[in-house]
Amino acid sequence: METKTKPTISNNWRYKISIKDKFQDETTAELIAELSESMPKQLSEIKKQVANSTLVEDEKSDLDNELEELVGHFDFLKELANGTITEDEWGDYSFDGDFEQWFNDYLTQTYDLGDRRVLNKHNVLEKFMWIE
Repeated sequence: METKTKPTISNNWRYKISIKDKFQDETTAELIAELSESMPKQLSEIKKQVANSTLVEDEKSDLDNELEELVGHFDFLKELANGTITEDEWGDYSFDGDFEQWFNDYLTQTYDLGDRRVLNKHNVLEKFMWIE
């Protein structure tokens, strides 16, 4: 019977995304569109890196799904904020016009994912993603 060794815990962050430098004093639909364009690009890049990483396969699969979901959320919000999805259609998506609230909800999901510890093939648990 094989015994598993307890993983080593590292305080290193595996990945990093930058967003806080784009924040402004006033939240507008234009700002949300800009932020919601930046997030999918960065998350998609991390998704590619995860696929080619030393993370264990179960982690890769879970992260791939969660990152894909977040990319979809931010892409959707970008289309609401930039007018691709018109105000006439907002009701179809139960959107009430509160871009900031929706962005904050998606950002909270991103922080939750970032705070997660992930296991690599060297039996080390690392912090997943730093958001600055």
